[in-house]
Amino acid sequence: MAIKPLKQFGQHFLTDTEMADRIVASAELQCSEPVWEIGPGKGVLTERLLEQTDKLTAFEIDFRLSDFLRNRFGDRLNLVNRDILAVNWLELLAQARQESGQQVKLVSNLPYQITSPILYALEKNAEHFSRIVLMIQKEVAERLTARAASKAYGVLTLKVGYSFDTTLLFHVPPSSFTPEPKVHSSVVLLTPRTDKPNPKSLDIYRRIIDKAFEQRRKTLRNNLRRMFNTEDVAKLESGSGIDFNRRGETIDEGEYIRLADCAFDLMRH
Repeated sequence: MAIKPLKQFGQHFLTDTEMADRIVASAELQCSEPVWEIGPGKGVLTERLLEQTDKLTAFEIDFRLSDFLRNRFGDRLNLVNRDILAVNWLELLAQARQESGQQVKLVSNLPYQITSPILYALEKNAEHFSRIVLMIQKEVAERLTARAASKAYGVLTLKVGYSFDTTLLFHVPPSSFTPEPKVHSSVVLLTPRTDKPNPKSLDIYRRIIDKAFEQRRKTLRNNLRRMFNTEDVAKLESGSGIDFNRRGETIDEGEYIRLADCAFDLMRH
């Protein structure tokens, strides 16, 4: 069955079976574990996932592909023909955990245009996942795994990194897809952190990160003036022990936690 890729869904179908095998192997699946796949396409990954688990749920927004997948895999696959960004994640994840008694694993070749919202949704629902293997744009993978003071380091690094340890596993060339994308892809592993920090206010921590990177070329002092008055900025600099002449991209997670805790104390008084 010939199905033309639709640009509106960012469809690039994985055709490299060797890469599919490597991705599935990285998930370390057990037969009884519930697994999610987002954007299964024509089912190259799906086929291999079904060899490892009998509890696979795939989310496919394209009704043409949904029909194709139903015909190919039948009742073996729990197929949800909906936009993954429009479903109730909490409800579906809670249901999966209740039925299996286990956390969910996610294994997917994500459409590029939904990568960032998916990553933030994962961060918000992190406690429901035991292991996540994603093929994403190489540039995004570099942002996820970046270190402070590097060009790729930023809001995504810190927010996703708050809940997950991130590891870049391997790169995937454009020739592994049909049609070939104009960029390279990478496969990353996300596992729940065992050393997750505990800021006094996670909301303030996130807001400070957003402000610190609002204008990357400006100093931390100038960016935080969009959130605090001049007097409070001076108090935060003194209390945190951070030089506010530095840019946000040079501040590591521990320093941002310390700064957020100082801001929490300041805002309480």
